[in-house]
Amino acid sequence: MIFKHKTALLFMITLPIILSCASAPKMSEVQLLPYSYDSEMSRSETTAINENRMMVYSVTLEMSVKNLDEARKNISQEIKNYSGYIVRESDNYISTRIPSEKMDDFVNTIKKLGKTESVTKTGTDITDQYLDDTIRLESLKNVRGRYLALLEKANAVIEILSIEKELERINTEIEVLEGRIKASEMRVAYSNITIRYKEPVRPGILGWVFVGLYRGIAWLFVWS
Repeated sequence: MIFKHKTALLFMITLPIILSCASAPKMSEVQLLPYSYDSEMSRSETTAINENRMMVYSVTLEMSVKNLDEARKNISQEIKNYSGYIVRESDNYISTRIPSEKMDDFVNTIKKLGKTESVTKTGTDITDQYLDDTIRLESLKNVRGRYLALLEKANAVIEILSIEKELERINTEIEVLEGRIKASEMRVAYSNITIRYKEPVRPGILGWVFVGLYRGIAWLFVWS
């Protein structure tokens, strides 16, 4: 009789544990969720991005002006007029961001403020990088959703801690990608324009003497 009572008592103690193990998700499911970076974007979305390439433009403009202070004030005012903002500024240098659709008009306006010496325009295509980041972000969000579903079913403390640790890592990766995507969109929307300006070099007294001699000698060799 005593043996039967012990057996029954042992069965009653172990039954909840057995049921709990049967209903809880397996640890292999928690640790081995696959990461798939296959694109789930629609064909129309991918085609639209490929047709409208993500281009980052930079322009460097060097010019001579009559007065540095006046030039700096005029350039700053034009930056405001074109809805831009100053990134860096010194006595003869301004780096600014201008909406890309207004870039060419802005550069043409700045050219009128002095004598243009050189203009350099470069473009960088970041479409592939942008697409890759977007696809990875979408995939990570899907994986996060699956981990959240597992978290709702988990009962054991060790399983809950394992899932939460994985979710923390995934959330960090998502934040990094979201920041990179936003930065890429900002670089495309606003072109970087650097303006370097200086006053023209004026010859001193001896310089004017040599200029006069040069002009006189040149006149002697002019044949009518």
